[in-house]
Amino acid sequence: NKQVCLVLFTVREELSIHNQNTHTHDEECVHLAMAPAHSWTCLVLVWIIADTTGKTPDVQVTCMFSEDCVLPCVFEAVGDEIIYWFRQNVLIHSYKQGSGLLDQHYNNKTSLFTEVISSGNASLHIQKSGPQDRGKYRCLVTSSRKTSEHFIIVKVEAPIHSVSLETTRLSGFEEVICSTRDVYPAPRVTLFTEPAVLPDALRPFTRKTADKQDRYSVESKIRKLEDLTYICLVQSFYRSQTWRTSLQEKEISSIEGQDLNISCTAPWKLQNFTLTWSFTKGHESSTVYTYDSLTQLSSSVWKDRVRLVTPRGQGGDGSLQFLIPLRLEHAGLYTCTLSALRTKHEVRTRVNITPSNAIRQSKSSTKWWIPATVITGLAVSAVAAIVTIKCKVGCSKTSQTHVEAAEMQPIRVTDANNGAPSEDTCLTEEIANRTA
Repeated sequence: NKQVCLVLFTVREELSIHNQNTHTHDEECVHLAMAPAHSWTCLVLVWIIADTTGKTPDVQVTCMFSEDCVLPCVFEAVGDEIIYWFRQNVLIHSYKQGSGLLDQHYNNKTSLFTEVISSGNASLHIQKSGPQDRGKYRCLVTSSRKTSEHFIIVKVEAPIHSVSLETTRLSGFEEVICSTRDVYPAPRVTLFTEPAVLPDALRPFTRKTADKQDRYSVESKIRKLEDLTYICLVQSFYRSQTWRTSLQEKEISSIEGQDLNISCTAPWKLQNFTLTWSFTKGHESSTVYTYDSLTQLSSSVWKDRVRLVTPRGQGGDGSLQFLIPLRLEHAGLYTCTLSALRTKHEVRTRVNITPSNAIRQSKSSTKWWIPATVITGLAVSAVAAIVTIKCKVGCSKTSQTHVEAAEMQPIRVTDANNGAPSEDTCLTEEIANRTA
């Protein structure tokens, strides 16, 4: 314990230039070190003093791409200050109070607010910040009384403004593409499905390209399969933003005149969202239902025909109940869009409606199917029987004629004397039979 306190005592000696009362505290520390029971008090005391006399921690500033940015630097004004600004330890701007600008080495992009320097403000103004402005800056202010310095870590970011999730067939088969543009630094894009599918089946591919200003466009795509929900997460490089979007496509059938539910539920629980249902038939599209969860106000062009399945769409359930849909008017493509802060879920549902009279005709024809089948079966059996009888008679005559013809043909036998067949055997046998 004594050794620890003596080490801390030495540290305080080095920091004595910042505190005129250091000697008193050091003597107290030495006396306390002699008593093991109070040695921890020495540690606490020296830690407090060292903390209050330490350097100012680094400040982090995020500058928006192509926008002006201000790096803060505040000091205690005396009147004869000289201000130095460094980037990566390279002098980029200097200024002497009362004399004006001394030097500027940063492409004429930097300036100070000269009217407030006398008040102790040496903040640096950077015009149209870009990737080249990133790095560690140091503000050094010297005067006849004291010297102060501040360190600023500068990040430059072009934030995510939108995320697109669409289907395409440019590669010869259907794909789902998630994309974002004009972002810096390049964001991370993750595209996946629910339920999960093995990567080999989806064939994932991601591409990043930069324009002349170093802003990135990122595109990620996977193969489109049936009955899946596609989810895309886009996170900025500094993790200051995360965008979520999802897409689902499906097809359902209903009977005309019967109530129909069209499901639309986001993969995440939503608060303060808006819901929009649109209907497309042919080349015409229109908004048929809207709802705002914050104001709880809704509107519909179909009035009493549609309503939410879940009251107030709690948790992001925008499923719609359709009362007595009509085939000619209400069959088509329905698109549900749930939107919240940096979140979007879209469901596209193709609705087919079967006429109710077609169902009745189908049931009616089913009633006559069994008797008709029986009658048809009996008729087929009768015809088959007649054909069989005729076939037997005809076959008998044919068989007899065939036998007679065969018998009239000579039979080739072998002569017992020389082993050669005799051509007269058949005729000789026939004559002999008739004689007998």
